[in-house]
Amino acid sequence: MDIITLIENIAGFIWGGSWGETTIIPGNIGPLAVLLLGTGLFFMIRLSARPLRRFVPALAEVWQGRKAQGEDGAITPWQALSTALSGQVGTGNLAGVATAITFGGPGAIFWMWVVAIFGMALAFAESSLAVKYRETDEYGRINGGPMYYIKNGLGKKWLWLAVIFCLGTLFSATATGGMIQANSIMESVTETSQSSFGLSIPPWLIGLILAGLVFAVIIGGIKSIGSFAGKVVPFMAGLYVLVALFVLIMNAPKVPDAFMQIIESAFGLREAAGGAAGYGVMQAVRYGIARGLFSNEAGQGSAPIAHAAARTKNPVQQGEIAMIGVFIDTIVICTMTALVILTVTGDFKKSGALMAANQCIEAGQTLPEGTELDTLFPSAYAEGRAELIAANGAVATAWLQECQAAGVEIDEAAIAGASDPDVLIDVDHAWETDANSAAITTRAYGAAFPGGEFIVPVALFFFAFTTIIGWSYYGEQAVTYMIGEWATHPFRYVWVIVIFLGAIASADWLWLLGDIANASMAFPNLIAIIALSSVVVAMHKLNDDPDHGHPVIDKTEPPSDA
Repeated sequence: MDIITLIENIAGFIWGGSWGETTIIPGNIGPLAVLLLGTGLFFMIRLSARPLRRFVPALAEVWQGRKAQGEDGAITPWQALSTALSGQVGTGNLAGVATAITFGGPGAIFWMWVVAIFGMALAFAESSLAVKYRETDEYGRINGGPMYYIKNGLGKKWLWLAVIFCLGTLFSATATGGMIQANSIMESVTETSQSSFGLSIPPWLIGLILAGLVFAVIIGGIKSIGSFAGKVVPFMAGLYVLVALFVLIMNAPKVPDAFMQIIESAFGLREAAGGAAGYGVMQAVRYGIARGLFSNEAGQGSAPIAHAAARTKNPVQQGEIAMIGVFIDTIVICTMTALVILTVTGDFKKSGALMAANQCIEAGQTLPEGTELDTLFPSAYAEGRAELIAANGAVATAWLQECQAAGVEIDEAAIAGASDPDVLIDVDHAWETDANSAAITTRAYGAAFPGGEFIVPVALFFFAFTTIIGWSYYGEQAVTYMIGEWATHPFRYVWVIVIFLGAIASADWLWLLGDIANASMAFPNLIAIIALSSVVVAMHKLNDDPDHGHPVIDKTEPPSDA
């Protein structure tokens, strides 16, 4: 078994409950999906639907958070939210949404909404705990997050869980917070420069420039990151929403049908006529939850590291501010992207030969020795597609014919397309093409209005860049907990190298690796907040007590050996 297959199998089990072709958990719902939704539902009930009841007051708290709400902390509550959003609003809002729709159908968006609603309860729990149990070290630096509420809330017997969380944080920071973001920027820049200006910019050059920009921001630590995020994140998110609204207004008659597609696909109503309802629903659930977590990170344990640095005296208030971050990320920005992808129509193409090749591989056929799928069967939008087909068409055609002879149903047009670059399938929407991740969103905007193809590269750069900045701090905090304060500066240099490597890496396995990395953080964090649920509920009830209003909730002494 090669490393790519192993990654695919592990990700498949975590999120889909299967190992390769073998179903391990009936229903194809993975253990993390069950734990994530179950924990979110648990807190939604225990908190008496606080995310819904306190939504409007929480918006007011976000606005008030532009100024410090206490002495302890390093940045304002607004900057803490912006730093958390810088980690949340990234490629998941552009490429991740497109990936969810491609593999899970439009119904995946519904399950992203479900993750977000329950995720608001998770965000409240983890971020209020992060403020309650944060520490101030000998240098006056604020340290907080799941590793500290495990240490100070659960006691010494649980320190192993804190270490596991830190290791998962470093894994996730490297894969999702760093390499995937850098790779998405590289793909977007190279595709746009090639298609619009005929320029071929080498990935290493993009990686070098990106690494330099990242270093300029993170070298100043959390205050520099918070200041940068506080200015850039609100601007970039607001501007993107305005552009998306403009596109949706132009396609207003199609918006109701897009919502119907999402709802019907989520429950397999459209697939039922074709007898594939179960598969459709399971795929929608799997990819909706996976991409939803990738996008808003609720329950993963990353955002509370940022919220722990807020200058506030009330953990509950910061927890409510954290809820708004999840809402902005998924309910607002991800939904805007999804509706643009589902409503915009255009002259889109996909390769029937590539579709047939994937059918053959799923049926157990192996590619000719020494060949790769993307060179043998380039997508409809692959760079140098005609040259690749001219060089490999004969081999590709013969292989498809062998596959057809083995019993796999393949259309004759698909076989013809293996050797003729002009034989393509017309489709109405960008998500129905064989383009990858962010390229789908780019093409949707490009078809929406002249110059629209530049919207995604610009938005993706800022989204992904701020995510890289935010995750540098999360990784730094994990290193600080495990090794010590002295390791923060060396880590920043290592982080710059990670970003460079991400820009030049292959994207095919990065997304699956990212799913595994997210899970490596989420599992220990969800266990911790469940174990500390009584503390969360106590803060929630005390803060709702009319005799107390919104009191200062004093930190309790950590148990000596609980």
